[in-house]
Amino acid sequence: MDLKVSSVTSLDKALARIQAEKNRRAKVDLSLVEFHLQHIQAELDEAPTSNRTLSLEHLELFQNYLLRLALPLSQKIDKLQATLLTKVVKRLEHHPLAAQARSGDRVGGEQGSAYFKVTFGRRRQMFCILWLNLLTGPLLTLALVGLLLRYLPYSYYLFGIWVVWVIIDNFMHPKPVQTRVSNWWRGSPLYQHFRDYFPIRHTRHTKAGADRAVFSPEQNYLCCYHPHGVQSSGAFSMATSASGVDELFPGLTFSVQTLKVNFNFPFTRENIMSLGMGDASKECLHLALTRYPGSSAVLVTGGAKESLVTHPYSSKVVLKDRKGFVKVAIRAGAALVPMWGFGENNLYENLVVGSPRVQRWQRRIQRMISFAPLLVAGRGVFSYSGGLIPHRRPITVVVGDPIPVGPAAGFGANNIDPQRLDELHTRYLAAVRDLFGKYKDIYDPKAEPIEFIDGISPEDQVKTKRC
Repeated sequence: MDLKVSSVTSLDKALARIQAEKNRRAKVDLSLVEFHLQHIQAELDEAPTSNRTLSLEHLELFQNYLLRLALPLSQKIDKLQATLLTKVVKRLEHHPLAAQARSGDRVGGEQGSAYFKVTFGRRRQMFCILWLNLLTGPLLTLALVGLLLRYLPYSYYLFGIWVVWVIIDNFMHPKPVQTRVSNWWRGSPLYQHFRDYFPIRHTRHTKAGADRAVFSPEQNYLCCYHPHGVQSSGAFSMATSASGVDELFPGLTFSVQTLKVNFNFPFTRENIMSLGMGDASKECLHLALTRYPGSSAVLVTGGAKESLVTHPYSSKVVLKDRKGFVKVAIRAGAALVPMWGFGENNLYENLVVGSPRVQRWQRRIQRMISFAPLLVAGRGVFSYSGGLIPHRRPITVVVGDPIPVGPAAGFGANNIDPQRLDELHTRYLAAVRDLFGKYKDIYDPKAEPIEFIDGISPEDQVKTKRC
């Protein structure tokens, strides 16, 4: 608001909103605030490693939260807040990137001239994002194949041999293929720059007393990621070792599930197979969850339908009527683990929000080709708006406590007790809501309240009623 030209009425409305927000902050849940402070303390006290170091952006999230507290609250909380704020400010001052120029593509730091001041390290991050977004994407891959077919001698024969080999290889080697995983590629500088671009950080749910649940290397886990977002960057990073997942969950290996069609594209196929990723089918999930003790899978349960409702600060999750992932966990005997990627939805603006006609066409195309054609706006390579590159927004993936499902029922089991299925689904929804509610104020304070929606479009509902 421009105070010099705004009307008196606008100023009065702004003052009323500010006073309402101050009154809301004064009515806080002391136990929740104490939990937040314990979590921040646990994050600050964690010993840093090459893959797990608090970024400048996450330290700023902690600082902003501590400064938002409406003190005084209690003697214990006030003292802990002061101690943590001192630690955070000191860490910010001595952070390796503190004295370097920041990107203008950040909330509160939009500067048109910042582009000419950004360090070369951030240029490398942009190049890696550009490579992963475009050169491994389906459209540019097809364009590259078209050029090769046009100018490379005997390219049609070579392409035909490659297609035959892909068909045979996909049939002979169910995903994920353990022998194709490259630990060097998982920890390559490419994915370290990918992590630092946003940046992405994974953390575990902090319980009372700053304790954390034990993840046993003898147990299998089905980790379900929410929300889908446009790219599911927080989930994808778990396929790499750059985000410190290996240190956070020692003895566990994660196979991130993606669309089956991605295994039919050159370059994209080789990239995701080297990361140990699989296709989001029942067979692949069961294989990933029963291969050996500690073998686990990461599934973005919302899928393409949830990506259609992606929008900054939106918290809509297609989970209300989805129980297939619970069945997969019961059949494999794998514990369910909720995860929430705070900031995932803030990377792009959805251009068709409020356009039902366009959304109907998106759903029709999605049913035909298995993925949704999104109309979104991020940033450009040489500008901070109007492009297909994701914005630089911190993503914090909070991993909740595992929910045991009991003994394995076996693959293809059709005798799953409906009551057991409903109970586990209800418990899981409650765990997701609890996880979101406990960490939203720290990592995404502007996020809207969580909303579980069904994945059936109005058109599908009409067809179902007719049937």
